[in-house]
Amino acid sequence: MSHTINRQRNRDLHRLNEINYQLISKLIPNLRHMNESVVSLALNVSDLHLQIIERSPYTTVISLTHEFMAGSARIPAPDLWVRVCHDAMVAEAIANQDGASPAHARIYTWHKGLDADVKWSLNTFAEKWLKQCLKQGHQF
Repeated sequence: MSHTINRQRNRDLHRLNEINYQLISKLIPNLRHMNESVVSLALNVSDLHLQIIERSPYTTVISLTHEFMAGSARIPAPDLWVRVCHDAMVAEAIANQDGASPAHARIYTWHKGLDADVKWSLNTFAEKWLKQCLKQGHQF
């Protein structure tokens, strides 16, 4: 019984990653040729920052965030890291940083130890936030 539930959960997560890929493709249609760091400006909403963390022929890891000012410090929130697999056409949210340190100072580690519930929660959040960013008029 638990194997059946796990297989279904994995299929659901894979489908969610396909949806997130479609959303990323609308938000960043030229991702493979994007500069390392760019900003999307939309009317009456917070700017959306994109940073390329890692790039290879088949995979790109990105950070998407809004930046808010706290005194003289810029606080990224949320700071969503997404691994985009161009050949498989999936985008998997792999981290949502807490904003305690700037993106260039973080040490990046793969998420392989995350359990299914954490992956599901993170990718469900990614889907909702990506839809919101598109609704606000963001595009790179």
